[in-house]
Amino acid sequence: MNKRKIPVAVIMLGMVSFFTDAATEMIYPLIPLFVAALGSGAIILGVIEGVAETTAALLKLISGIISDKIGKRKLLILIGYSISTFIRPITGFVTTAWEIIFVRMFDRVGKGIRTAPRDALIASSVDPDMRGKSYGFHRTMDHAGAVLGPFLAIITLILLVSVFKMHDSLAVLRWTFILALVPGIFAVLTIIFFVKEASPKAQSEKLFKFSLKNFDKNFITYLFIMILFTLGNSSDAFLLFRVKEAMHQSGALINIVNTIPPLREIVSHFGSIESQATIVNIIFLPVIWAFFHIIKVVFSTPFGALSDKIGRKLVINIGWTIYAVVYFSFALIVFLPSHWQVMATFVLFAIYALYYAFSEGAEKAFVADIVSEEYRGSAFGMYNFSIGLSALPASLLFGFLYTFFDMVFPGFGGTIAFGFGGILATISMILLAVLVKEKPGS
Repeated sequence: MNKRKIPVAVIMLGMVSFFTDAATEMIYPLIPLFVAALGSGAIILGVIEGVAETTAALLKLISGIISDKIGKRKLLILIGYSISTFIRPITGFVTTAWEIIFVRMFDRVGKGIRTAPRDALIASSVDPDMRGKSYGFHRTMDHAGAVLGPFLAIITLILLVSVFKMHDSLAVLRWTFILALVPGIFAVLTIIFFVKEASPKAQSEKLFKFSLKNFDKNFITYLFIMILFTLGNSSDAFLLFRVKEAMHQSGALINIVNTIPPLREIVSHFGSIESQATIVNIIFLPVIWAFFHIIKVVFSTPFGALSDKIGRKLVINIGWTIYAVVYFSFALIVFLPSHWQVMATFVLFAIYALYYAFSEGAEKAFVADIVSEEYRGSAFGMYNFSIGLSALPASLLFGFLYTFFDMVFPGFGGTIAFGFGGILATISMILLAVLVKEKPGS
C-alpha cells in the first residue's frame, strides 16, 4: 500500500472539512427532534432534505464548470464554505418546520458551490496512484469533524440545562444551533490562510460551453447507475428518525437510564416521564451519530487506499453490499424485543459506517480516473449533480412510503421504505459490476 505522505493542500482541505462538519453535526442529528418539536414528521423531513440536496446538486454542476473555466478552485471553495458557515446557525431562529427548508437550501447552496472545485483541487494535488488514499483521508477528516460535532452539541446541551437552567427542550435546541457558528468560522479562516493552489492554467473559451460530448459512454453509464442507487439512498436523517421512533415506541432507552442511579437523578428534574424520555432521546441521538462517525474515521483512509490496490469497482460494490444489508436490517429493527433495539441500533450504525468508508473515497477516485484533467471540475460537478438529482425524489418517495404504509399498516411504514432502499442498492451493484469498465492501472 502507498506509504507516501499526503500533500499539504489535501491536509488543509481536510481540516476545513473537519471544522465544517463539526458545525454541521452540532445541528444535523437534532433536526428530526426539532422537526417533531415543531409539530411535523417524516414527510416534511423528506421535503427538507430533498430540496436541500437537490439545490446543492444543481450548483455543484455549475460550480464545477466555472472552476474549469477560471482555473481558480480556492475562490469558489471559500465562497461556498462562507455561505454555509453563516447561514447554518439561522436554524435556531425558525418558528415552523417549513422554514427549515429555506435555511437548509441556502446551506446547501454553499455546499454546491464548494464541492466540485474542492474535489478537483484534491485530484490535481496528488498522483493517480494516491487518489483513493487522498480522498479517503479527506473523508476521514470530514467524519472526524462529524464525531466532534455531536459531542459539542451534547456539551452545549448539558451546559444550557445545568448551568443556564434551560428546561425548555425547544429553547435548548435553538441555542445549540446558534452556537454552531463557532467551528464554522475556523473553517473559513483555514481556507483564507492555509489552503494553497498552483497558479491556474490558461483555459480555453470552449470550456464554458458544457457538453456531454466531452465524456465517454463509460462515464455516463456510471452516472446513471449512481442515480439509480441514490433513488434508494434517502437522507440519513431518516435513519435517525427511525431510531427515534424505535426508542419512543419501545421505551427501551429511558428504561436503561432509570437503572443507573446517577443518570436517573439527573433525568428526574425534567418533569413528566414523557419529558424525561424526550430529553434522553435528544442526548442519545448525537451520541449514536458520533459513534457512527468514529467508525468512518477509523476506516475511510485505509479503505480508500484499498481501492488504489484492488480496484475501485470492487471496493465500491463491497460498500453497496453493506448498504443493502443495513437497510434491510433497519426495515426489521422494530420487530426486535425492546431491550435489544438499543444494542441493534449501535451495531447497525457501526456496520452502516463501513458502507461510507468503502464507497466514498473510491467513488470520487473513480471519477478522477475515467475523465481527462481538463474536464475534471465539470466531471465532479456532473457526478455530484447526478447524486443530488435523485435526492429530492428519493427523500420524498421515502417519506411517502414511510408515512403512507404506516397509516395503512401501522408500524410497517419504515419496513417498506427501508426495504425499498435495499432493493435498489442490490440492483445498482449488479449494474456497476456488469456495465462499467475500469480504466487499466486505476
